Amino acid sequence: MLNFKQKELSENLFLTLKAQFPDIGLVEIIENPFEGGEVWMRIQPPVNNQQRSQFSELAAELSTNILVEYGYDIAISYVTDNTVVH
Repeated sequence: MLNFKQKELSENLFLTLKAQFPDIGLVEIIENPFEGGEVWMRIQPPVNNQQRSQFSELAAELSTNILVEYGYDIAISYVTDNTVVH
């Protein structure tokens, strides 16, 4: 189960990414069922390939900053099917 800080950091990360890439959607934020402590953020990525590349670079930079500053690993994965977005 995610703790308060993991939820807060994950939600803030998504909001920061959403501000730069308004067409992304949040599918879910869950704890890695195989390795406790790691956060999985599942999102619908930007449709445009160039934006997707820029998004990936920014997401990697921000999630690395969170890992270094707070010690929480947040992995971002793409969902490209018709999954319901929150």
